[in-house]
Amino acid sequence: MESTGVDVAACSGMIEELANRLFGTMDGAVAKAWVASVTQLAGYARAPVETMALDGEMEAMALARRVVGPLWEARLQGRIDELDALSWGDCPCVRCGAVTESQGRRPRTWKSLLGPLRLTRRYSTCGPCASGQWPSQEAIGLGIGPFTPRLEEAITMLATTVPHGMAVKLAEELLQTNVSEKGVQQMVEWRARGVTSCLDEDADRLTPYDKSGLPVAVQALPADAATTVEQVAYLEMDGVVPMTREELVGSELSDADRRKQRRAKKAGARGGRGRRYRLVGREVKNAVLYAGSDCLQESASRGCIVERHYVSHLGDWRGFALLVWIELLRQNYNNAQLLVVLSDGAEWIRSVCEWLPTSVVLILDLYHVKHRIWEVAHALYGEHTPAARRWAEVQCARIEAGEADRTIHSLRFLKPSRAEVQELVTSLADYLGNNRDRMDYPQYRAMGLRVGSGAVESANYHVTGARLKLQGMRWSEQGAKEMAYLRADLFNGRWADRTRQLLAA
Repeated sequence: MESTGVDVAACSGMIEELANRLFGTMDGAVAKAWVASVTQLAGYARAPVETMALDGEMEAMALARRVVGPLWEARLQGRIDELDALSWGDCPCVRCGAVTESQGRRPRTWKSLLGPLRLTRRYSTCGPCASGQWPSQEAIGLGIGPFTPRLEEAITMLATTVPHGMAVKLAEELLQTNVSEKGVQQMVEWRARGVTSCLDEDADRLTPYDKSGLPVAVQALPADAATTVEQVAYLEMDGVVPMTREELVGSELSDADRRKQRRAKKAGARGGRGRRYRLVGREVKNAVLYAGSDCLQESASRGCIVERHYVSHLGDWRGFALLVWIELLRQNYNNAQLLVVLSDGAEWIRSVCEWLPTSVVLILDLYHVKHRIWEVAHALYGEHTPAARRWAEVQCARIEAGEADRTIHSLRFLKPSRAEVQELVTSLADYLGNNRDRMDYPQYRAMGLRVGSGAVESANYHVTGARLKLQGMRWSEQGAKEMAYLRADLFNGRWADRTRQLLAA
């Protein structure tokens, strides 16, 4: 500054005078942090401009952390001081209501998006609960973990998007935060348990049936329930199967397995060493919900869905049906003039539709039917042969014309010599016969309805498979279930809202 003829002392005095006018006194921590921030900004403004925009942007981001971080810390500390002053002396326990005993004020550091956050807050103990409490810390939404809620939210979002090891690297590169893979796993598990608890509470509160299976009136709606009533709403359902593992125990273990487990126990091995597992495929049931008004035509041959809502669940169809019902309530699709269900015809999907306390129109995915017809055609006449093409095109035309009975009749007359081909033919005939009531495609198209379930097929890959079906990945059943819930939250855009819900709980 001296080289430009600017008096450094005079500038510092002006900054302090302005701080006095803004904050009243220079004794306040916020005022001091503000002065330090302005001084750093002045230094940055005088510094030479970086040659590369990339370097300049990185330096600007680092400066933002250095400038705003201390000011934010001072503001939070001021709020904590106010809360601690209000609870001076003994105060009731937030858990049991008993009188707690203050143990004084203790410092603590969290990692945050703006760097280390150092705060001093009151610590109290409750005899009946045998626990320690930080009333002011809890009041401003800081947890007992080493990370602030927003940083934890960002890290768990990364770990829900990619495997934990990659999430560690991304956190270091994008968030400038060092965290262990074990720490990431613990954060994800904590969030998953909270989300599961929230879903269970919604299920208990919004169930349309009592424990004996009798219908009950819905007493409440989700807090964020929509009010617009759609003319047509769609519900697509399907499943995808990630691999899970189950530990072998008792008589399932061989003598060699038992010897390995004894050696591992004797050596004090930790984790899964010495354990034996079987691999089991567990179906994650997916649903995609959207309004007919959100279906747009991008071109003559391509459409798009503007907004979709997802439900994922690993478990029986009843638990899944209840989550679907809650999402129907949230979007107000239960009151739509027409609720259309698109699927591939699986029996559990029919069970879900029969369980739902609202009327639906069931449509069998036309393109799934065509795929099965072409599969039979290739088995009968050879792959990509003219005969296979002629036969498949005739049968597909009959299906689209609403003449499924003619296709079923022709299949019954086929007598292929190979057993595996006969099995395919019989399976297709049975499949069409069982779903005949969902194949009136001319009528569906006359009503302007969709006849394909491509949205849920996409969800099977993007929402579930891209995280749970990676090469060599094996999950515990509970872990796969919880990750399915987190992925649905992520794709529904509810991550930040869920964070606030978990903090409130």
